[in-house]
Amino acid sequence: MSQSQPETDIRMRPIFRWTTEGPPEEFVQRMEQVASFDPAVRIQSGRTHAMLSIPVEARHTWSPTLDVRVSEDPAGTYIFARVSPAPEVWTFFIFCYAATSVVALIGTVLGYAQHLLGDTPWGLWVIPLWMLICGALYAGSFVGRRLGSHQIHQILAVVEASLGIEGKPVT
Repeated sequence: MSQSQPETDIRMRPIFRWTTEGPPEEFVQRMEQVASFDPAVRIQSGRTHAMLSIPVEARHTWSPTLDVRVSEDPAGTYIFARVSPAPEVWTFFIFCYAATSVVALIGTVLGYAQHLLGDTPWGLWVIPLWMLICGALYAGSFVGRRLGSHQIHQILAVVEASLGIEGKPVT
């Protein structure tokens, strides 16, 4: 079994890349076959795309999904996989980042206007608060990844079993 390491450990959504022989559709079919024997993994797939996740009865807030895209490559098939939280969790994180960024922008403009008017720029206090909230959200992604690490390995095992011994990590 061949395994690719994530590009970097500090990413919120780790990326894996492999190459294998044969057409992309054949690889997706192999993944469907392997996943059909594993009750701990659910797969939704198309011709050159698959989404692997944990079944609803075993899913938690921190449960991961694996988005797998396959494409033609001179070496055969190029496989790109990204581990991420469930779409609703990812949307919540992005919403929190966006909302706090808008509040920080308003506070910065308010603080600058207060400074120009000679008042105490108390609006600028929103900037350290914004940085603290963004840092907490970022740290929360690591907590979720640690809590879901067993499930990440379960999902990646389907892809790796589908690769067999011929899959090679792309560096």
